[in-house]
Amino acid sequence: MEDISLSTTPQRFYYNEGHSGNNKYTFEVFREPDGGYRAVSARWNRRLDLVNEQTHYTSSTKEGLRDQDYPRTRQVKIFLDSDFWDASHV
Repeated sequence: MEDISLSTTPQRFYYNEGHSGNNKYTFEVFREPDGGYRAVSARWNRRLDLVNEQTHYTSSTKEGLRDQDYPRTRQVKIFLDSDFWDASHV
């Protein structure tokens, strides 16, 4: 069995989800072991709890996350307006 240390596992820094009809929308941001960031936007079939569409966005810096071409969902808007960008939120 392979030993997976915490230093090789991305750490989730942000999560938000919302619902509209039969869809569930999620938006997550992870800190990668190399110090970069990965944001994941997903649209789910809420009834079946299956991902219909998922897109990954990467950036080497936190500030670079602002410049991504995210989908126009409520979860993205909430993220862009969140305290994630405060200096205290590393």
